Amino acid sequence: MLNKSKNFKISIHIPLYVDPEKKQQLKNFRKVCKSFLKISNRVSIFVHSNKKFKGSKKIKYFYYDFTKIKEHPYKLTWFCRQVMENQKNKFDVFIYSEDKILFKKKNFRYWLDNKDLCIKNDYNLGFLRYDIKNKTFYSPDQVDKSKYYVNLFNKKYIVPQNTSCAFWIYDKKEFKNFIKTKYWRFDWKWTTISGVLLIREMSMIGWHGVNMNGIDMNRYLATIIPLKKGQIDKNSYIRDLTNKYSMNPRGLFGTIKLKNILEKNLKEFKPITSVEKFFKRTFYFLYYFSRINIKKYIKRLKN
Repeated sequence: MLNKSKNFKISIHIPLYVDPEKKQQLKNFRKVCKSFLKISNRVSIFVHSNKKFKGSKKIKYFYYDFTKIKEHPYKLTWFCRQVMENQKNKFDVFIYSEDKILFKKKNFRYWLDNKDLCIKNDYNLGFLRYDIKNKTFYSPDQVDKSKYYVNLFNKKYIVPQNTSCAFWIYDKKEFKNFIKTKYWRFDWKWTTISGVLLIREMSMIGWHGVNMNGIDMNRYLATIIPLKKGQIDKNSYIRDLTNKYSMNPRGLFGTIKLKNILEKNLKEFKPITSVEKFFKRTFYFLYYFSRINIKKYIKRLKN
């Protein structure tokens, strides 16, 4: 268990594939770094990028020349793992984050306050990523309402439909166990019908993915988020600075308002059976392999 002080040594790894067409990318990235640095006075940020930057005492950059590297650019999201593994004895907390995720000090405190009880009972503490449109919070990850709850020592937690939130965080013990598994270096080579690879989704799901790429990670019974007075703990909310999902709903179901994320009558959660896992995996494959990258085809038509 981590001592609750300001002196945690925190390793944060961020893949940053600079795209000139993303006008706000670097501005958002700087906000992300600034917010991370406020968490503790012993935060170290490691950025993995296709662009050269000048580093600092707190932020170190790794440059990758994709004109020479014979890998898909999405693989950048995996290049940090060897560096992280080499750091396993040097830090107390390990975070992987996309360059657009605004993780705040209150989010870190929320994690500290809840993660030990969750881990002890084989659950992963969850977060909810959100976009804002007209002062309304939308979830880019949850495509359906949460229907189940878990009770831990008379405290109720909801089970979100989707465990993804574009980042992951583990303490040293969990991280060391994670890197021993096949999922730490697991590689996915299939593509969707539109040519969109699942490489990035795999890297940002961490160790708590359920049916990620048809694979059940098997570490946690579920990902859970605490309730306060019948409402989701708002300290679990993390901002996606691109705001693109609420502006451009995607997927089969689109986005969902965070205030509508709970079913009225929650049912007690029970780990799914092998048959249920099969159908969940089948749905996953049908959904992800049938996704079409519309923007890609629009660009082709314009050219």
